[in-house]
Amino acid sequence: MAVQYRIGEFAELSGVSTKTLRFYDEIGLLRPASVDPRTRYRLYLPQQLEELASILALKDVGASLTEVRNLTNKAGSNKERRREILSELKKEVEQSIQMATQSLKWINATLSEPDDSERPIAVVVKRRPAVLVASIRSRVQSYPEIERFERELLRELPVQSMGDLRGVLWHSCADSGFLEGEPFVALKQRVPSRSVYDLKQLPPATLACAYSGLDFDSAERSYAAIRRWMNTRGYRVAGPKRELYLDGLLEIQFPMRSA
Repeated sequence: MAVQYRIGEFAELSGVSTKTLRFYDEIGLLRPASVDPRTRYRLYLPQQLEELASILALKDVGASLTEVRNLTNKAGSNKERRREILSELKKEVEQSIQMATQSLKWINATLSEPDDSERPIAVVVKRRPAVLVASIRSRVQSYPEIERFERELLRELPVQSMGDLRGVLWHSCADSGFLEGEPFVALKQRVPSRSVYDLKQLPPATLACAYSGLDFDSAERSYAAIRRWMNTRGYRVAGPKRELYLDGLLEIQFPMRSA
């Protein structure tokens, strides 16, 4: 008759607790070879020490118990199942290393940025759907001059048609040699076409965003922070920059894509 170990004996031989063995039984990872019908004692075979060792070895290199159980229940040899688990773990570890290396690069870049502000400028990523807007596009000599076109746009639109989203698309900024802006207002409903303004869809976009005050210096610091953030992460601008008015606050948005 084959030797069988009661759970306490098997636990001592294997180096795991009886609690762990009961748990592995409950989740179907390592069933006892048999259960005594009278005493209800779990009984294990010596060969199951090897099976348990394989489970513990895979767990030790990062495999979850669910992964081990699922693959144990698959058809195929133990060697094939083990290689499958290890190959998947290898991919996961490589991805983790890549992500950690990337995060370390971003942290170092952030630490090396000039710290001349009491409140660091945080850059966040937002994804925004398309929205219908009315807008006026024009070249101007200075940033404040765009306000004249904003007022003109608001005068021309029916109040009941205007949504809460308002701002300016900057197609060209001062560093390009000229300023070209496009004040816009989101529409809750379509309005008649007019020669004064254009009706268009503001396209869906993934945006790098930061907040600033309404003054020029504050906005410039936020613009610079977004540029550094995008450059560090390998993104490029993918359309006109957006400035949104938020009741005393400016949200600056850069549409972005991978470089």
